[in-house]
Amino acid sequence: MCGICGTVGSVTANSRLLAALQRMAHRGPDCQGTRWGDRVALGHRRLAIIDLSDDGQQPMTNENGTIWLVFNGEIYNFAELRTQLEPQHHFRSRTDSEVLIHGYEQWGIEGLLQRIRGMFAFALWDEPTETLHLVRDHLGKKPLYYTQLGGGLSFASTLPALLELLGKTPEVSPSAILDYLTYLCVPSPDSIFEGVFKLPPAHRLEYRQHQNPRILRYWHPDFSQQEQLDEQEWLERLDALLKDAVRDRLVADVPLGAFLSGGVDSSLVVALMSQLSSNPVTTISVGFPQQSHNELPHARRVARLYGTQHHEQILYPDAAAVLPELIFQYGEPFADHSALPTYYLAKAARDRVKVVLTGDGGDENFAGYRGVLAVKAAQSLHRLPDGVREGLAALCRNLEKRGVRGIRKLRWVSEISRGKQGNYVFDSVGSRTFRFSKQDLFGPLLRSLAQEWDSDLLYRALWHEAGSPDWVDRALYVDLMALLPDDFLTKMDVATMAHGLEARSPLLDMRVVALSSKIPSSLKLKQWHTKRLLKRLAENYLPRDLIYRRKQGFSLPTSDWLRSDLGALLHPILLSQTARQRGYFRPEAIAHFIDEHQQGIADRGQSLWALLILELWFQLFIDKTLSPSDVLSPPSRY
Repeated sequence: MCGICGTVGSVTANSRLLAALQRMAHRGPDCQGTRWGDRVALGHRRLAIIDLSDDGQQPMTNENGTIWLVFNGEIYNFAELRTQLEPQHHFRSRTDSEVLIHGYEQWGIEGLLQRIRGMFAFALWDEPTETLHLVRDHLGKKPLYYTQLGGGLSFASTLPALLELLGKTPEVSPSAILDYLTYLCVPSPDSIFEGVFKLPPAHRLEYRQHQNPRILRYWHPDFSQQEQLDEQEWLERLDALLKDAVRDRLVADVPLGAFLSGGVDSSLVVALMSQLSSNPVTTISVGFPQQSHNELPHARRVARLYGTQHHEQILYPDAAAVLPELIFQYGEPFADHSALPTYYLAKAARDRVKVVLTGDGGDENFAGYRGVLAVKAAQSLHRLPDGVREGLAALCRNLEKRGVRGIRKLRWVSEISRGKQGNYVFDSVGSRTFRFSKQDLFGPLLRSLAQEWDSDLLYRALWHEAGSPDWVDRALYVDLMALLPDDFLTKMDVATMAHGLEARSPLLDMRVVALSSKIPSSLKLKQWHTKRLLKRLAENYLPRDLIYRRKQGFSLPTSDWLRSDLGALLHPILLSQTARQRGYFRPEAIAHFIDEHQQGIADRGQSLWALLILELWFQLFIDKTLSPSDVLSPPSRY
């Protein structure tokens, strides 16, 4: 697990490359390497996990120095691939990195990508053909940014490192702000900056000097080949596969542990780890004083059941003091409010281990979110005539505006059922974002742009691309290709790598994803119960009452915190003279949001958190009046 950066076809000063590497020192605290050529400069920060010797240092090359690699991630089937390659190639290390070099020589870039399983972002420079290959893993677990703004092509694992390579800050993209206010993050392929892009999951980029980059997709989830097996057969196959996935992720030359939330997914991973490990598993959890958000009692039960070495931390509102550092790590606005507890969870883990296993992927693979229930109901509703559905949607919107209680769920379903193929969009009822606040909240620039820019095109395109007649399958496809990489996996990568910690996700093993896509949705959602098949499997390892308790989710008590001490920062930050001059929002509308929330008239917690993150990001990257090392202070500071 590491940080990578480089340029091809442009002159990069040595000082810029070194500055970019310094910006990523947290991703690779163990060592640093560079390689300079006539047309290419490569940089690498290393977090040593497998083969801790100097043989594993990067940039890494083949026997004759014609192929060069910088790599961030883990290849879980590298030992198997190495066995296939050893008769024709000489290996100088025990690393998985070297398998990529010789695999490329043996099979070419497409052949290599069809064989590897893991999480990765890598750059491979082919000297004889003067070609740069940039590759991001199937589900986007590892980040990769690129740009041509400086001439040639530059790339890096993080936006702050890429800005160091450029030596300047590009223009902010107003459309990216609209996307952020829709998704609470900036989804790929765009970034917050004009002309700077994320390589999407399951894509590779080919670049030759003086040519436009070619961006090619090499994989997508396939829900078209479903198999009709009985539940017990699926459970046996899934059980065996998950054990293999966990076993693969226990390979490391450093201490391992696990994040344990007390939910089904992380608890199941800990159970399997405990069965496969010869020593007690180290588990780490964080919680809150607010019982509505605190899962620590459930995590303790699992820890006691499997005899783990368990560690806990309680977070209070003053934990938000690190927001400048956290926002800087993301490089662009990111308003998932579980980012903060995940950051502290990773910090606590790094004091004890260097690798953790997580429960990420259970909901996206096995239908764990409430949204899929709405999708299932919407497909049934879709059988009604168009006019009836449109009328029902309009009625629900009017009833909700009038304050009729209990109407939101029906409105959610009716909104999805609209149109010939359904109307699946993120947060369709606007409970988390600004979907229905645009006219009131936005200033002239954003209000005008919102008439032309449709942020919903992303999810809509994926919904139709899924190619399955089953709407639940389509929703899972969207989650795997957008929600997971743009939000949840980004959150996990940034939080863990901020502390030099590697996170591995057995529920996102590509074999598990492939198996899950073949399972009919009727087994994942059974009698309107979410994640039914995975929960049935968990019954072999965990108490039933823990499995079937109400889902809490791992999130911050944002609304409570913004009504306590943290709320005192809202007026001075969001309504400062500098914030007003940006013109993106109407100050009176923001003031109204704050007052409504703090007086308990409405819950604006998620919206205010998103606005707070955005304004702090501007102060860090555009105004440069805030430093990553600054601590959020009482209002007098502002």
